[in-house]
Amino acid sequence: MSGTLFILGVGPGEPELITVKAAAILGRVRKVFIPVSGQGRDSHAYAIATDYIPADTSVAELVFPMTTDREHMTRAYAENYRRIETVLRQGYDAALLTLGDPCTYSSASQIANIVHEKAPDIAVEIIPGITSFAAAAACAGFALAEGNEMLAVVSSYDSLDRIESVLDAADTVIFLKTYTQRAAIIDLLKKKQLMRAAVYIRWAGLPGEEIIRDIEHMPEEVDYLSMIIVKKVLHGRP
Repeated sequence: MSGTLFILGVGPGEPELITVKAAAILGRVRKVFIPVSGQGRDSHAYAIATDYIPADTSVAELVFPMTTDREHMTRAYAENYRRIETVLRQGYDAALLTLGDPCTYSSASQIANIVHEKAPDIAVEIIPGITSFAAAAACAGFALAEGNEMLAVVSSYDSLDRIESVLDAADTVIFLKTYTQRAAIIDLLKKKQLMRAAVYIRWAGLPGEEIIRDIEHMPEEVDYLSMIIVKKVLHGRP
């Protein structure tokens, strides 16, 4: 009988923000897979979860390349799936870690889809985690949405036309992955006169966390673990 694959969200950064359920699963699975962007690189997810993983648990890296080359990505995901399936077919339960929440812009969710497609007999359980933007809003000290306000979570990979339409419609907009076209988003916020409504946050919940409320003075270097939150009305005031 095959083991169960747990797609496990470890939260935004602070080890204390791992859920009780996630910690319990980490304490009993025999294999933990950790995502890295390249061989030998650090895994933020593993750094968060390491205190909850017993010393005798087997830990292995899976490379999820940061690339737009679909062929390269397809090969990497196929190899990752093969390695995970091999362990599960041996009857071991395994956990695949992911930052934040597995159902929100997570590479790990794509592994779950591959398992469902290629091995429908293997059980997959998704364990939700606290998102980076929930943690970031808490650190910045404001609610993402109140009353009947509309909240939008946007990948900055998207087209500027779609981003602009969302920005017009929603009361609060979270721009994730801002390193992709940050300058264009800033120009859009200036056009909409929303610069004073925006907060730049990077490394939320991790060492080096930074919250910048005057985004005219953001660091010049771009950062993968960064976001811009635009809240048009704060505490009932425009």
